[in-house]
Amino acid sequence: MILLKRGTRIALRNKVNDSLITGIRLVDSCLPIGRGQRQLILGDKSTGKTSIFVFSLLTSWRYSIISSFEGISTKRLFGLYLGININLSKLMKLLYSIISYGAFELSTKSSFDLGFSISFNSLAVSNYSSVLFLVVSTHSSSSALLSFMIINLGMTISERLRDRSFDSLICFDDLSKHAKCYRQVSLLLGRVPSRDAYSADVFNIHSSLLERSGRLRLNYFGSSITAFPVIETINSDITEYIATNVISITDGQLYTNKRLFLDSLRPAIDSALSVSRIGSNAQCKFVKVVSAGLKNELTSLRIAFNSFGSLSSNSLLKLYSLNTILSQSHLVPSFIEFTILLLLCYRLNYFFSDSSSLVSFIHFITYYNTAFIYLIFLISSFYSNQSYSLLSSYLSIIL
Repeated sequence: MILLKRGTRIALRNKVNDSLITGIRLVDSCLPIGRGQRQLILGDKSTGKTSIFVFSLLTSWRYSIISSFEGISTKRLFGLYLGININLSKLMKLLYSIISYGAFELSTKSSFDLGFSISFNSLAVSNYSSVLFLVVSTHSSSSALLSFMIINLGMTISERLRDRSFDSLICFDDLSKHAKCYRQVSLLLGRVPSRDAYSADVFNIHSSLLERSGRLRLNYFGSSITAFPVIETINSDITEYIATNVISITDGQLYTNKRLFLDSLRPAIDSALSVSRIGSNAQCKFVKVVSAGLKNELTSLRIAFNSFGSLSSNSLLKLYSLNTILSQSHLVPSFIEFTILLLLCYRLNYFFSDSSSLVSFIHFITYYNTAFIYLIFLISSFYSNQSYSLLSSYLSIIL
């Protein structure tokens, strides 16, 4: 297949209205992502950028029953990880975390050596149902030309899956290193460097790459390619040349704040600088009801606390409760029904001031009367007074 090609024509595209459930409560409630969207992930080094992709991949393999009730696409999602000049230790850690989750089955064509390597024969398998996750990576000693062309290879593989009615999620980790490789190739070709010593056509290369993602119309299988480009910033500077280029190309960005990461708020996604331009068009209806205005409330509370250092007792309890609800452990996805129930508890003024009360509450709803709780908050999503009283009385017994 051709590696360098144009994106799909507008006439063959469909609007993005199927939700991609990431398993991150903050993203699913405040920053919804749709299948076929181009969502940028940027932040400093070691702030959890790649874990957002892993969260989304693991959650899509075990989708919830409520999402299928709501008409959200429950197609199997194929994950492609494109690593550009990646350290082998980081790659091994990524693969081990996915394999240890239990959702990845090793193919017979895979081989364990000193470094985890997948033979090239596994790219030519005809039965795509046996492959769930594919890694295409270059290491630090690879040539600049190979690191430059590898992103087109990964996008071509995604287009092959899309043309066979499969949905795919592709992560470019990261495009800032890719721009440096292209700068090296351009300087060897004798081109004159422009802003920040990058080539002038690096914007065109990234835009033509990300334009190949999207969602097809239903008469063309209705499949999609969701792109997660990653940009590594230095000293939290999101105004640099490559970062602003990719921000203007994509449909939104998730900014991982280093200060939140050091404050043990994981995932460290800054709600003030993060945005999803698809909006609530690709969000579950139940989540849309219970999370209305949550992003602005969380942002205003965090800004007020960081600016003044103190809040009123009620506002401080709300901030602690929101931070407790939206914080998650590493690679522990939250299914959409738990997200709806926790946000509904917050709307009913049942706050969680510490993590122990939240953990005990989650253990309770997991072990006891789970079906009854699901039925209650499914009815209560329509905001009827009777269901509110039922849920309020039941939660008062629990808490």
